[in-house]
Parts: sequence; structure tokens; C-alpha cells
Amino acid sequence: MNIKNNIFIFLFSVLLCNLNAQIKPLNLLPDTTTICVGDSFLVKFSEDIVSRTATYNWQTPKQIIVHAKQLYLKHKGIHIVKINDGKKIMIDTTYLKFTEKPKLRIRDTVICGSPIIITTHNKNFKYNWSNGETFDQIRIEKPGTYWVKVNNKSCAFTDTFKVTTGNAVVPNFGKELLVCENEPPRLLSVKAGSDVKLYWNTGANTSGINASKEGVYWVKSTSKNCGTRTDSVTVKYKNCDCDIFIPNSFTPNDDDRNDLFAPVFQCDYTYFSLTIFDRWGNTVYTSNNINNKWDGKFKGNPCPDDVYVYRLDAIQKGNDKKVIRNGHISLFR
Repeated sequence: MNIKNNIFIFLFSVLLCNLNAQIKPLNLLPDTTTICVGDSFLVKFSEDIVSRTATYNWQTPKQIIVHAKQLYLKHKGIHIVKINDGKKIMIDTTYLKFTEKPKLRIRDTVICGSPIIITTHNKNFKYNWSNGETFDQIRIEKPGTYWVKVNNKSCAFTDTFKVTTGNAVVPNFGKELLVCENEPPRLLSVKAGSDVKLYWNTGANTSGINASKEGVYWVKSTSKNCGTRTDSVTVKYKNCDCDIFIPNSFTPNDDDRNDLFAPVFQCDYTYFSLTIFDRWGNTVYTSNNINNKWDGKFKGNPCPDDVYVYRLDAIQKGNDKKVIRNGHISLFR
């Protein structure tokens, strides 16, 4: 026998037993009530609506219950309540259905120097994180206690997790380090916890080494919480007293101000070459004389206003260090 037949039989029996009473729909319960699997829904009517002396009859998908002024609904299907206060009969119904609770468990985790991404791997739910994010994942940069509220229709679940700081390795260098030749060797060091094991490509296992020559230096760190990571730096030495100043523009208009283009040197060089090209790659000037300057002409004819490309090659006197510079020069008249 289906649910509609049960409802008809129940209501018909109500009419037969209460021919002298007035039947009135109550319309206080929603047509459909949705709750989470495993939960129950309490139905209780206020005395402002129903008399204290009224009698109750309930029909659930499982049984008929009498004389219960309130009832916890916990079975899927139609629930009917008949209330008789002696003058009228009030009837109300609701259909109870269930929604699965979101299943989510985020483990406590560790930050090892760089931000981490926590993801739920489910885009079907709605999310509200403790930092205000509403996506299915969160970017965490600092340690602390975090929570997320997950909502699947009317069913919500909140999970809390902790993020702590591991024994991360913090280097005192970036990707490249320039050192002046007259300075003492630069110290490369890392800040690490006591349980972190270090190994440099020089063979050292200390927290720091001296970079005594040019090259790539790297350190590998291993710890229980953060695993293995590698940090590296390229060390370059330069003669800080022999910088070359190269202007980025000049105005060869014969006003005796900024009419010529030439690099400015602070040291002596045994070899020098300067070549200037136009935007199509044609050579408009070349010289091996460090004292020569470009007047903005090609074969005696003024070159047009434009941006030109230069290449400078030189060998420093005393240490035979090669110097190469590439750049752009703007010509304005």
C-alpha cells in the first residue's frame, strides 16, 4: 500500500471519528523539511496556536503515535499531525528528506619557509574559511589555527586544523651576489634549526661558508618536518673601482653640449672595441680607440633621431679581466 493510500485512510478515519468537529488546515509545517543524515527534526506547536488541552495524533512512515504534544521526526517520508481541541480538528503535513553531511578532515600541517595551499578536493560544496575565503582551497602564509565551514545544501560541517612552523632553512643570500674584488670573501650562511642537516657543494656541513671565488654555491638541507630542499646563489666578483659609465642618450646638434657619445672609463684597458648598430642591425660606428667618440654620423652624414644598439668589449689592464657591455643609446637632435 503506497503513501497516498495511507494518508487517505488516516484522514478518512479522522472524519468518521469527528463528524461533529470542524476540520481546518494548520499550515504551520513546511511542505518539505530537509535535515542531515543522522539528525532529527523537532515539531512542537506553541500554546498561542494550539490549546493546552488539545489532543494529538501523529502518523509517521513507521507508526501512528497518539497523545504526544511534540515529536522528533527522523524517518524519511510524509508525516501527518492531527490536533483536536474539541471545537475543531487541525491537520498539518510535511515531507522529511535527508541530505548527506559533508565529509572533510584537514590534518594539521607545517609551513617550511614558503606559503602552502590547503585544498578540499571538492568543488560541489560551499565554503567559508576563517580568513574570509569562499573557494575550495586556501593559501596559508602564517602559522595559526584555521577553520572551514562546509555547507551541502542545509547540512553544514566545521573542521579546525593547526598550522605550525617547521625548522625551515632561511638563507642570507638571493639568487645572485656581486662582490667587489678588493673585499674579503663574502660569507654565505643559512639559519636552520638544530635538527636540520646541511651539506654545501664545497663539502662543508656547517651553517656558513666563505665564497672565495666566482661560481655557483648551493646548500642542501634535510629535516624531519620539511624534508629536503636546496638553495643556491651565483657569486660574481667585480672591480668596484673600475666601473664604466655609458650614457643612454646624446644630442649631436653642434651646440657644444652633449654632442658626442663615448663611454667614461675609470681604469686602463689593453683592448677596447665599441660598435653601434641601427635598428636594422647595420653598423653605423665602430672603433678600437678608447679615446674616440661618436658624433652621430655615418660616413659623414647625420644619422636620424632613433634608438641605437651598442656593444662594448674591453680587457682590463693588470688582471686581463674581460668586460662586455650591451645597451641602447638614444640620438636626439
